[in-house]
Amino acid sequence: MNAMTPSAEFRRHAAECNRMARAAADRDSKATWKNLAARWLTCATLAEQTESAASAPKTRHHRARRRFAH
Repeated sequence: MNAMTPSAEFRRHAAECNRMARAAADRDSKATWKNLAARWLTCATLAEQTESAASAPKTRHHRARRRFAH
């Protein structure tokens, strides 16, 4: 079984909210579902950034410490 990444899961939730918005009968419900979809997409974007940072090669920049005599 393949586990979904968090970003894929968030995008799936956003798509479901968009389906609910299309099916909603009144304007307020449509707006609520669309707002929820937008929030899920924001979560997906943030998760993608985190996933990308986690998979990037780790590099460390060390400054040489100099000891100064006082």
